[in-house]
Amino acid sequence: MRKESGILLSVSSLPSQEGIGTLGAGAYAFVDAVAAVGFRVWQVLPLTPTREGNSPYSSIAAVALNPLFIDLYDLVKQGLLKEEEIVFKKTERVDYPEVQAVKDRLLRLAFSRFDASSPDFQAFIRDNEYKDYAAFATLSEHFENKDFRDWADGYNVYDPARTEAFLAAHRDEYLYRLFTQYVFLKQWHALKSYANEKGVKILGDMPIYVAMNSAETYMHPELFLLDDARRPSFVAGVPPDYFNEDGQMWGNPLYDWKYMRQTGYKWWRERIARELELFDYLRIDHFRGLDRFYAIKADAPDAKHGTWMQGPGAELFEGLLDLPVIAEDLGYIDDSLRAMLDKVGFPGMKVYEFGLDGDPWNEHKPANYAENIVAYTGTHDNMPLRGHLDSLGKEALAIAARDILVQAVVLDVSLRDLLSASDLSEGWGDLASLLTSSYPMDPVAYKAEKQARIDRIEREKAEIFADLDPAALTRTAIRTLFASKARLAVVPAQDILGLGADSRMNTPALVDDGNWAWRLTEKELAEIARFPRTVADREIDLLFSIDQVEEN
Repeated sequence: MRKESGILLSVSSLPSQEGIGTLGAGAYAFVDAVAAVGFRVWQVLPLTPTREGNSPYSSIAAVALNPLFIDLYDLVKQGLLKEEEIVFKKTERVDYPEVQAVKDRLLRLAFSRFDASSPDFQAFIRDNEYKDYAAFATLSEHFENKDFRDWADGYNVYDPARTEAFLAAHRDEYLYRLFTQYVFLKQWHALKSYANEKGVKILGDMPIYVAMNSAETYMHPELFLLDDARRPSFVAGVPPDYFNEDGQMWGNPLYDWKYMRQTGYKWWRERIARELELFDYLRIDHFRGLDRFYAIKADAPDAKHGTWMQGPGAELFEGLLDLPVIAEDLGYIDDSLRAMLDKVGFPGMKVYEFGLDGDPWNEHKPANYAENIVAYTGTHDNMPLRGHLDSLGKEALAIAARDILVQAVVLDVSLRDLLSASDLSEGWGDLASLLTSSYPMDPVAYKAEKQARIDRIEREKAEIFADLDPAALTRTAIRTLFASKARLAVVPAQDILGLGADSRMNTPALVDDGNWAWRLTEKELAEIARFPRTVADREIDLLFSIDQVEEN
């Protein structure tokens, strides 16, 4: 089976002139760069609209598409906007309130010039795929974006006839909301077709839960564990894990799996099908919640003392086991989840950053990966690898650096880049020379020499490894990840660029304007385009070192 490599970058992080990444020129330039260096997968984060905390994992509707990503310059080509009308403040990071205000004004201007009677748009309306989103957004706008449970005049409880009458009285606003989805879909499918033609597949990301204040909970409360007042007794989250010692209390409503089973899991199956119309592969976030989910009392102060409840398990995917799905199975893993993953056969995830702990048997170390794995240096929730290494004290950095060296030796990755620095301490002389020298060609002698090098690294005093440059360690870690057995190896753009803490995309459980705001510059995009093809293209025989491949 062919092993593939990929790069992780949110659409919001793309370069553009609109204050946030869009589906326009920056996206096409990124696809060109990805294809040119041999990556075959572009992983995006959820395309859903953002609200509190700017997170795409807390959206107004599970099926909605983010209007902020619409390319306004495409609307100029259609005669719906003038180029001089598109004016945004120049900011390095996404200023969500500013972008939201300007983009909404310009999209409304474009809609005022759009022929809503066109047969294509009328057919889109009749499909009803985005009706719930458009209706809820229209109501939400009318009630000043308050929680729907606080809406006046009886609208706090959904009534189809009353909602239809409201939409008839607010027809323009309703059609505007549909217009944003219509335009997004047109632009998205054009971009995806372009990427596919370039040999790049799109890996999407689907949040497991929906927001409490969303179209789904308002219009389909039967899907969730809510009382008659639409209040949850328990909410979603996770116990203490890699990301937070207090756990994470997300606040999302929990699904009524008993009811969903009675309907043949219709809502979930249709949701997955819609997502796979947008993407070539689909990552289901917090997959473990489909086996057993963590329920936290809604009034609890933190997530330390929740209760595990039974989810649908593999039954949810009966007859669907050939889907191109990736299971995000990070965090708490038990035998029940392992059994479910074995039954459905979807690849799980491993994160190299979690393996830098000195334990040779840690399942997140690349040498320990099985083939049915999607491997990452880190995810959007991690500190970028360079930033992580920079943040470590001398002892912890020494442990992490030693791990990176050992893993590279085990997987036949060259250490010349890492160990050729002129500022290494004197104690590195013999060891650096040994680790960068050629191996014997005889297989038996080769195996013995490899073990000797590993033994020599492990005998050295730990302090010496803290001398190594975090940027060079990051490059070596990427090469090692790509040399693993994992069927797909994905690296965030920040790690490809060797960026530090300032480029972190998200800190879980923290609501902060800095989250989800990092953006790629034009200069950094050009740097990605220069990433060595011999590393990114995993068709090459990685039993040889990178340097040997380049020399040949």
